[in-house]
Amino acid sequence: MFDEFNMEQMLAAANGGDVDAQFAIAERFRKRAALDIDDQQAFTWYRRAADAGHPEAQYRLARCYAMGKGVVADPEAAVTWYGEAAEHNHAESMARLGLCYQTGIGAERDIDRALTWYHAAAANGNALAKFSLGEIFARGIGVVADIDVALQHWEDAAEQGFVRAQIRLALVYVNGDAGYRDFEQGIYWCSEAAKSGDPEAQYNLAQIYVSAPPRFNDLDRAKELMEKAAQSGFAAAQYALSRLYARELIPEPSPGESLRWLRQAAEQDYPQATYRLAMAFESGDGVTADRDAAMSWLRRSADTGYVKAQYDLAQRCMLFDDPKYACDDGLQWYESAAQQGHLRSQYALAVCLARAKGVQKDPAGAYYWMSLAAEGGLPKAQHRLDILEDEIDPDTLRGARQRLAKGRAHSSLS
Repeated sequence: MFDEFNMEQMLAAANGGDVDAQFAIAERFRKRAALDIDDQQAFTWYRRAADAGHPEAQYRLARCYAMGKGVVADPEAAVTWYGEAAEHNHAESMARLGLCYQTGIGAERDIDRALTWYHAAAANGNALAKFSLGEIFARGIGVVADIDVALQHWEDAAEQGFVRAQIRLALVYVNGDAGYRDFEQGIYWCSEAAKSGDPEAQYNLAQIYVSAPPRFNDLDRAKELMEKAAQSGFAAAQYALSRLYARELIPEPSPGESLRWLRQAAEQDYPQATYRLAMAFESGDGVTADRDAAMSWLRRSADTGYVKAQYDLAQRCMLFDDPKYACDDGLQWYESAAQQGHLRSQYALAVCLARAKGVQKDPAGAYYWMSLAAEGGLPKAQHRLDILEDEIDPDTLRGARQRLAKGRAHSSLS
């Protein structure tokens, strides 16, 4: 092959149509990739080699299209080139093609085609495909759910050092998702994943050491791992470390460390962190009380979809006496939380619709949301539902019940 440092020799061969030289040049640009121009050059040479039928170049070209490296992102083009490489028995392309069909990114969602490509890739030893098959069988996506089959696929991928499979396997054992709990296996596989320096693995292993039975509990090791993950910028670990300090499960190195990590996680829009920071500013817990800051962080948390923040923000918008904060936006936040199944939000939204509080009176809508809250087990919702049934005229009640039936049918299909 070519001298790694003899670019002139490689260029001459590549311009003469040598496909391996074209691919080698593309790889050099990709690995350098300090500037956009490097990505563009890599794309150009990958394209030349891919057009000539080089499978690895076809795969790399697909990745360029998938990630928008050196070219405008084009998921459909990515699928096309994954397909070209897959036809040459390129296992990683087969797995990526399966993922595209599973997710519907770049191709119409088709779980049968996804399974076909995953199985082909797995037969060729691809760990991503094995991990994905595990996910499909665990969740019953287009197949009968079978945790034993899922475990086998995850174990095969984990044995190959696939970190995501090692983490998944660890959590299954620790959480008892296979019908039994095995902390020894969970710690083993999460430790294997953490050896790679993966912050998610470090975070999960730390959580296991914190929550495990006394035989496996190790707060010193948990502290070490959680700090490593937090220092790498992993928001979940930053938040968890903050909580470990705040709950005094591990000693706080210096005053204010808990709040410092909480803020770092919040600044990455980690939902629980933005919510807790809002509560800290509202109560003055560790910081100077500041209602403006509290409301700002609460809105930020609600914007992430965090249901608890959405409900609390709705409450404040609807119930605060201060006109600076009181507004009808609360109805929208009640509805956002209600659609996620938050019972108190469903109840509050129903009350607003029944009383025309900040919105036009809607007896049918009130009945719909109150019914969901009652079915969810909120005691006061059933009492209010009985009252609503007496107040609503028969035609409106019939329509409300039809809407409720449609909602139930939709939920059962999704």
